[in-house]
Amino acid sequence: MSEQLIHGGDLFAASERYGIPVEQWLDLSTGINPESYPPGDLPPQVFKQLPYLQPAFLKAAAEYYGSDQFLAVNGSQPVIQALPQVLERLPVLLPEVGYDEHRYHWARNGNQLSFYSAFDLKAATEQIESQLALGGPFHLVVINPNNPSGLTFLPQTLISWAERMPEGGAVIIDEAFVDTTPEQSVLRQALPDNMVVLRSFGKFFGLAGLRLGFAFSNEPLRLRLQEGLGLWQVNGVAQAVASEALTDVAWQQGARSDIEMNNQFTQRLLAPLAELLQPQYQYQHGLFTVWKVTQSQSRLLQKTFAEQAVLIRVIPLDQGEALVRIGIIRRFDYAAVPPLERAVACCIEALNRGDADV
Repeated sequence: MSEQLIHGGDLFAASERYGIPVEQWLDLSTGINPESYPPGDLPPQVFKQLPYLQPAFLKAAAEYYGSDQFLAVNGSQPVIQALPQVLERLPVLLPEVGYDEHRYHWARNGNQLSFYSAFDLKAATEQIESQLALGGPFHLVVINPNNPSGLTFLPQTLISWAERMPEGGAVIIDEAFVDTTPEQSVLRQALPDNMVVLRSFGKFFGLAGLRLGFAFSNEPLRLRLQEGLGLWQVNGVAQAVASEALTDVAWQQGARSDIEMNNQFTQRLLAPLAELLQPQYQYQHGLFTVWKVTQSQSRLLQKTFAEQAVLIRVIPLDQGEALVRIGIIRRFDYAAVPPLERAVACCIEALNRGDADV
């Protein structure tokens, strides 16, 4: 497979396409906290020394996540790519819509893929239960909460599925967006031996450029992953910043409150457009909003927002539908409000003209 997946945040491509300088864009395409953790002064040695894992970093991560059974990695992406090679080659059950890198790398490895609903919790649960009832081992991938649909399973449900999985099968939980609601993490419980949990540092802490993530699993699997990924996955700067951020409980509590208020503020700005669109499905995570609309509407929104230098994310679906994902702005970011307001107003005007089906 040579397909290159499209992700949010590519301001350089957007700048070239629309002829707007990179620095003028408002990026709402990624679902990353716009109020990032403020790194303090960094000691010179983090730039000079080879980045062996520092005890302070390991301790901070274990305390924050509630487990020391992890492998620190250069973002969760390398683990998503490596898991198909280090787990048994079995059929894989994934959400029909989700972070596409999961689907891409299992398919590239030659695993047989099947899918469960990403929008209907009852249907998704029944589909997973039906697969378990067949009695054969398989790998189950759960993005919890799902990016972009927001579908969320209870931790005890996920633990139960892992405990009932036939021997050889693994349950992979991608918790990239769980930090705003940490009570939903399976890491609050003892993990079954066949469960793998992925965590992302950059989204909640707003520091995606550090490229830091964690894979929690049994020790043999961690060793296989480490052998495949190689040495020095986490650079010294990332370790130093994360050691502070992961232990700064006051900042974390304030960030969760700020994210919620920023989300509500962004929702108020988007409300006139949502009222006109009447999305077939909508979901508000702390860090993003998702609307299911027609593909014609999604193209109009993406183009009209971009003409106002606001980048949003569109995920095409089947049957002429698409998801539009829009991140949040800071409620006191007065430079961000006018372009978002203009984009909303221009979309409303275009929709009322009939430029796309409403």
